[in-house]
Amino acid sequence: MLKIGDYEYPEDCMETVKINKKIRDDLSKLCKSKKINKSKLIENFYKSILLKFQEGSLNISSGYLTINIFK
Repeated sequence: MLKIGDYEYPEDCMETVKINKKIRDDLSKLCKSKKINKSKLIENFYKSILLKFQEGSLNISSGYLTINIFK
């Protein structure tokens, strides 16, 4: 469970990743300018990977994945 301030999110958790600071900052600027929710972007990315893997099409496509980031 994730608790932020007075709010509780029983099905959510925090994800910590190690990436280059320049890439992180550039992605933050892009998301802010295009009004993209980064947490939803990551969630959709993970869901797409899991769905393609379960379908078996991830191996067929040699690991290539396409997602719509402006959804």
